[in-house]
Parts: sequence; structure tokens; C-alpha cells
Amino acid sequence: MRRRKLVTIILGIIMVLPLFLGLGGMKDVMGTEKPNQTVTLHKRKFATMPADKKNTGDLMDDFGGDPLAGAIFTAYDVTTAYWEAYDEATGTDAEKSSAATTAVLALKNTVTGGTAFAATDTDGIATKALPKKSGGRNAIYLFIETTSPAGVVQGASMPFVLGLPVYNEGTDIEKETVHVYPKNVYSELTLGFTKYGVNAEGVLEEGGLARAEFILKGENGSYYNTSTRAFDLTEEQALAQTTQIASAAGGVVSVPNLVLDPGDYEFYEIDSAVSKAGLQAEDSMLYHYAAAKNPLVTAHVSRDMTITYDYYDITTTKQEKQTTASAYNYQVPAPKKDADDKDVDTDQEINFTISQKIPTDIKNYTTFSLIDEFDEELGLVNATDAALLAEIKGSMTSLADLVTGVTISGNTFTVNFDLDSLKAHAGETISFKVKMAVKPGANLDTEIENKITFDNDFAPKTDTDSVKTYGKSFLKIDMDTEEALAGAKFYVKKGDLYLGTRAGKMTWEAPTSTTKGEDGRYPFADGFVAKELTSSAEGKFSVAGLAQTDTNGEITYELEEFVAPDGYALLQNTIEFVADDGTEELPVANKHKGSLPSTGGSGIVAFVLIGVVAVGGAVLYFTKGRRQIEG
Repeated sequence: MRRRKLVTIILGIIMVLPLFLGLGGMKDVMGTEKPNQTVTLHKRKFATMPADKKNTGDLMDDFGGDPLAGAIFTAYDVTTAYWEAYDEATGTDAEKSSAATTAVLALKNTVTGGTAFAATDTDGIATKALPKKSGGRNAIYLFIETTSPAGVVQGASMPFVLGLPVYNEGTDIEKETVHVYPKNVYSELTLGFTKYGVNAEGVLEEGGLARAEFILKGENGSYYNTSTRAFDLTEEQALAQTTQIASAAGGVVSVPNLVLDPGDYEFYEIDSAVSKAGLQAEDSMLYHYAAAKNPLVTAHVSRDMTITYDYYDITTTKQEKQTTASAYNYQVPAPKKDADDKDVDTDQEINFTISQKIPTDIKNYTTFSLIDEFDEELGLVNATDAALLAEIKGSMTSLADLVTGVTISGNTFTVNFDLDSLKAHAGETISFKVKMAVKPGANLDTEIENKITFDNDFAPKTDTDSVKTYGKSFLKIDMDTEEALAGAKFYVKKGDLYLGTRAGKMTWEAPTSTTKGEDGRYPFADGFVAKELTSSAEGKFSVAGLAQTDTNGEITYELEEFVAPDGYALLQNTIEFVADDGTEELPVANKHKGSLPSTGGSGIVAFVLIGVVAVGGAVLYFTKGRRQIEG
């Protein structure tokens, strides 16, 4: 009995087993309905965007272009929005699909989340499996390139819509992999500008400025490597490169064949063989640039790989978003100093004209003053700060309001200016006059210098003018023996004018009468003291502080004696001379007076009569005596 039950059970299992095997087979068949479909993106780059080309979903070896690595796409599930637009639309399936596609493309700036693909590899490929269904309907995805590699015209990276599942043409068999070929325009760019030099006169040098040097900072904050052509250096490393970006002939600065991300690229000028940020006196012929204005040029690279520039024009005014750029370096204009008379008398007022061109790049300056250093043998006519300031302002033909003050210190005065106001007068010239005079006792025939210095941020520039004064040395001698004679007194005259002083300053005036007094001197107006030269015990005397020439050539002076040495005749004629360095003495000879007998009055008659009487008496005496002896 038990054996029969066992057989029955076995037979039952054998009968049911096919059913279970059949159900298992059905499960295997249903298991082939996969939930995802693989999507492979083939990113291609083109120099210019080609005409649209329909994707087949299959490999397309003839699609064109070259692989582009580094692009990242994100697939956004827009199934609900798509089918709502599809269902609301009318017309054919193609028309309804087009309307739905347009609707979801409009969501490109508002979609969030999404499924990101890995960055495309060196073959431009990225692959990911995506669900085929969403909310019970075929899944629709909006693909957006969310990360673009350098060099891509991002404006040309258009979103696209993909609906899954995708079937083999003419069948209901799903493709194992859906191949899609998104396109990009890829551009290599050249960044550059033109470098110019502006000379000291504010004139643009023809042909541009070569050999100026720069470093280039990238969007990533690193600096351009002239060897690797990548932005992979620190600032310190960029400055230490043996080869720098430099302006070529014509001043052209060019960095070509750059694969760039959108963003800002900054050119910083660095010291070079032709220009420096902080010049010294010995570098004054070099050009300068303003380090504070770095970056000198900024290139803006847009998402569409177009370039605009910010730069400073020749007046250092910033220009923005221009299609080309220039940069300018400058020389410092030198001041000029000119004396209106360079051959002068002592105390003669000399007008020194000082002029200074306001630099073209005055906006780059933080220091601007004129420093006048004059020889100790020169003196200011207006020797107080207030008087000198009034003189300077009064002599300026324009821009007088720009002068803010004057400071005198020893043999130096400094003229200060309103720097902010100067900036509105770039290229104009400041000009004013300062009166000075040679002091008594100045060295003869020696350059008495007056130097002006333009003190500024870049290169101190100077100019010097000088004056001279002269004199004459004399030697008073006996005409016959050439022995020195003391005590002779002289005037110095020029034409009808006589040398003297008034109010302590040397000047020339005519006497009030041509008739001399008993002392041999001329009368002069009150306050004028004629200069008197007196020969010493060695016969020496001299005059100093005379001009040697005037507009007519050499000046002829005259030495007029009004007191002769004791025992000597007074010179009736003047002695002409020309002023010189005073080293050679001009002899001035006087004649000794002769001895004359006394005549007139009793003279010697009394002596003669006495002699006659004496002789007569002697004769009578001797005659009478002889008669007595003989008698």
C-alpha cells in the first residue's frame, strides 16, 4: 500500500513538472525586456559648424569632424513635459513630435537634476544606460552640454532631445546601443595687441615699440608658459622664464594658437630692455609704464570664442570691450631753462624762463614738482615764499592756477602743483619766469649755473642754463720807471653812464652835471654812490661784475681818473678797456711833474745889489789902502 502511494506521488510530480518548467521558460522570455537602453555619445569638433546631419542611432563613420575630449553632457528627464505638449498638439505624429520637442527645448535654462555622463574620452566618447520608461510612457531626455572643453564655441553647443527606446529601422527590435553624434565648433584663438612708444614731446613713435615684454595670466589664475604653451605657471615662475612674450617689429604682441576657456586673460607688462616701471636717472631715455595700470591689456573670451579687449589709450583713459587693443609706453618730458641774458653785470636782474610740458600720461603720475637749484653766486630777486609765488603766478601766460605753492630753502626753491588739476591739461606746457641776479664778488668768466629738475614718479629730468660776469684788473705805474703808484682814483663809465650803487645794488647812472667839484668828483643824484677805484701801494686796482658783451658785441668801458698820484699829472683822456677774466692787468701810466724856477716879484735883484755893493766896497777899501802904503 505504501509503495503504491509513493508511485502515485512520483507520477504526480512527473505530471506537474512540465508545468513548472513551462512557467520558468516564460519567465526567461519576459526577462529579455530590459528596463534601460545604452546611449553612446560621440562628441565631434569642427572648425565651422556643418549642415545638420540626421543621426541614425547606429555608428556613423562618415559623420565628419574630429573627436573632442572633455565634454560633459547631462540628460534631463522631460518625459512629462514632452507628452503633455504632444497630447495637446494637433496634426500628424511628426507635427505633434515637433511641437513637443520645441516645448522641452525651451526648458533648457530651468531644468534641474539630471543624469550626467562621464567626460568624453580622447575618442570623444561617453556612454551611459538610461531608463526607457518614465511615468508609464516612453522616456524623453533633454541633453545639455553642461561642461565644455577649452576652445569650444559654447554658443554652438546646442541641446538635443532623445526619446527611448530606439528600434532598429523597420523592426520592433531595440537597438543594443543608441549612437548619437553631438557637434561643436572648435576654435584656436590668437590674443594680442600693438605696443607703441610716446616720446618726450608727446609724439607717437612711428613703427611701434619692439622688445617690450609681458606675462599672460589665464582664466584659471595661472600664467602662460612660453615653452609648454599652457597656463601652468605661478607668477614667480612666469617672471623667471628665459623667454617672455615680447612685442615684435611694429610693436606687435601676439600669442597664437591658444585653446582657451571662456573668461579673462590679462597681459602684465614687466621690465625689459626698452621699458621699466621705475626708472632711474641713468635710464631716463627708456620708456616707462605704470605698474599701477597692470594689467595693461585684458582680453575677454566669450562662450562663443569671440574676443574683446580692455586697454588704456594714449591718454591713459580706459577703453572697454573693443575689438582691438593698443598699449603705450612713455618717455618723461624734460624741463627747459633759459636766461634772457647770459653775460651780465652784478645785481643785474636776469629773467630765467622755466617751462615744462605736462606729460601725455599725466594720469599715471603721483609726483609732479619743479625743483630749482641755483649757484651760491646767484640770488633770488624775490627771496620770500610769498613774493616768489606771486612773481611766478604773475609771469605765467596760462595755467597759473595750477601752482599751489613755492618753498625756498637755501639755494633751492620748489614749485608745487595741483596734480589732479594737471590731469586735465595733458600735453600742454607750463611756463613762468623767475628773476635772479649775480651777487657781488662772483668769480669772473665762470659759469654760474642754474639747474631745474622735474621731480616725478619715473625719471628725474633736468636742464641747466648759466650766466657769466667779467671784470678788469689794472696796474698804476710811473710812465718812465714803471714803478707802482698808489692813491690814484678812478671812475668806471659806459658811454655817458657811471658805475655805482643805489640802494646797495650795482647800477649805472649819469652825473647831474659834467662840471667836477674841487675834489675832482662829479655830482650825482641823491642815493647814487659812484664807484671809486683806488690804486693800492702795489699800484693794483680792479673792477668786477661787468658784462663783456651786449646785443651789439663787445662793450667798451672807460676808466676815468679824477685824482692823480701825488707828484703826478692827472690823465686827461680816459682809458678804454673790455671786461675779461681779470687775470691780466692793464697798465695805466702817469707822468711825473717837472721842476720850474720861481719868477716875478723881487726875485734875485736884492741879492745882486748886495753883491754889487759888497764888490764896490771891497774895491774902495783895497784902493785906499794901497794909496796909504804908497804915500
